[in-house]
Amino acid sequence: MERLFLFFLITLLLSAAAACLAGARPLPRKLVPGFLVFSLVLGLFVAGRAFLNGAPLQLDFTGNLPFAFAFAVDRLGGFFLLLICGLAAPAALFSVSYTRGYSSARWRWYWCLLPLFILSMVVVVASSTVFLFMLGWELMTLLSAGLILVEGDGEEQRRNLFIYLVMMHAGAAAVFAGFLLFVPHAPALSFAALRATGSVLPGQLRAVIFFLGLAGFGMKAGIVPLHIWLPKAHPIAPSPVSALMSGVMLKTAVYGFIRVTFDLLGPPQPWWGYVVLSIGLVTAVLGILYALAENTLKRLLAYSSVENIGLIFLALGLAMVFHGHGLADLAALALLATFFHALNHTLFKGLLFLGAGAVHFTTHTLDMEELGGLLRQLPRTGAAFLIGCSAIAGLPLLNGFAGKWLLFMSLMKGSALEAEVHFPVLPLLVGVVGLVSALACACFVQLFGITFLGRPRSAQAAEAASTPLSMDVALLLLAGACIVLGVFPGLALRPLFVLAATIVPATAMPADAVSISRIMPVVAAAVAASVCLAWLALRRGARSTETWACGQPGLTPRMQYTATSFSKPLRFVFRTVYRPDRTLEVEPAGQPYFPAAITYRSVRTTSFEKTLYRPAVDLVISVARQLRRLHTGNIQAYLLYIFLVILSLLLMLRFMQ
Repeated sequence: MERLFLFFLITLLLSAAAACLAGARPLPRKLVPGFLVFSLVLGLFVAGRAFLNGAPLQLDFTGNLPFAFAFAVDRLGGFFLLLICGLAAPAALFSVSYTRGYSSARWRWYWCLLPLFILSMVVVVASSTVFLFMLGWELMTLLSAGLILVEGDGEEQRRNLFIYLVMMHAGAAAVFAGFLLFVPHAPALSFAALRATGSVLPGQLRAVIFFLGLAGFGMKAGIVPLHIWLPKAHPIAPSPVSALMSGVMLKTAVYGFIRVTFDLLGPPQPWWGYVVLSIGLVTAVLGILYALAENTLKRLLAYSSVENIGLIFLALGLAMVFHGHGLADLAALALLATFFHALNHTLFKGLLFLGAGAVHFTTHTLDMEELGGLLRQLPRTGAAFLIGCSAIAGLPLLNGFAGKWLLFMSLMKGSALEAEVHFPVLPLLVGVVGLVSALACACFVQLFGITFLGRPRSAQAAEAASTPLSMDVALLLLAGACIVLGVFPGLALRPLFVLAATIVPATAMPADAVSISRIMPVVAAAVAASVCLAWLALRRGARSTETWACGQPGLTPRMQYTATSFSKPLRFVFRTVYRPDRTLEVEPAGQPYFPAAITYRSVRTTSFEKTLYRPAVDLVISVARQLRRLHTGNIQAYLLYIFLVILSLLLMLRFMQ
């Protein structure tokens, strides 16, 4: 199996090389995507074996290199490798038609960077040394940045990309600093050496490493308030890349955080769990509220990813709390909810981003205010998109329902801590998670209804052509996976429990997971039978009429909800969260009752941008302007600066002894 894994890594490299060497002839351009899909199917097989069998794959090249360079894929790494390859294969298939209109140079650039980006994520989840992990971590940032620039490098794109790179490198610095704190106590920078010393580190040092990991991995995952790069980077990336970034790149951060807190540092402290739980709760609530206020498809989906990452960290925090208090079975239930929701988010968020790409491919716009009525022109895309919206909203018989059910059960079981630590808050959080779920339903009713239903609001929507077959196949594969895991959740829950049991010492699969695995096929059969009977009954007396137009000659696109009007009531209720900047201009100014024109503008920025990031940026700019005075161009002044720095370091060492 080790040789097969090595062959998988080589095929990813060869796929990138083949794209660079491919010419303008049709045949080589068709072979490159096919070779990448073959490589990813091979990766799926390797990941499935590692995840299901549990026997770790190990490849060590340290003896031939001056630094530690080794791979190890255990159950945890195999699960996240399964997510990467499982979404990358449909994304590559979708990209075949998506890149059809690219120029030759852009086509090569895309298909060269895409397998390397996938390879970087594989390296992150398969590494067993700090050097290899950080190498994959940094390459993942740089290669995704290169893919973002494929579709243009305008001023706004460069600014958003700069924010993305700054935050990703800051997060990488925090992660690397956490690893370096192991150095005085660990004989080597391999995960095995860190694991052997993690549980015996001083308590304060373990806490510092935990916070560094939370900041570094949280920045990549997009937890609040470190989330601002998501709605800036996702909309400007090609849609298949956005699907990979949201569906699996964010999960590499979840993998890293689990690896550090549960594996390398030993058993987590209960208060760590309360910190992670609180951050996850705030992230979920604010993420879905920001998503509700968006009118652009990919920005809405980006904020929705913030919400789902919040739910994942909420479940992860619960697992840490339960594990810290010695409740292994409850910790396994919460970890099971974490892993299952991570799997579900990979499927339905990848489906929705690819669906948004299909909409943009046919209409050349992502603004929901210019869409509508697409279900007639894009029936297969619309059906798959509806399944994705229903799954992410948590409707029954789809995979999102089972994941949220396990999360609700984990919170309800938190009452077991009341007698032990007098902390009855966890069951009360069910209401907050219920609010998040209700807002998610409203958000995706808005998304699907405004985009696919009603009447076209623009010429682009009215003239949308059908999507190519490869796009539809990719969407239907992911939609089918959402249905299968919704009807038969036990297919994933049983092996995921085995994974959870390797992290926490659980003895038996939670009863809630067993019950939902058994009841969902029965419910699905009952619903299918009811639908068939209703269809047969309606078919006999079915008739169709025109929609009532309220006595008007006919309906027009202006006689329907827009995304802004649909979300207005909820935006009004939560107006303290949005705090929009509103301006009202009346022309001429001296005639308020008989104006010639009224202009109303409402600009929404997140509170964190106003209160946290903007003051910090202004402070840095102010300090930089003051420091500019030190750049005199005088060599004597620069020598004096060097002397003062050396003197300060010597004094510091003197007092530290």
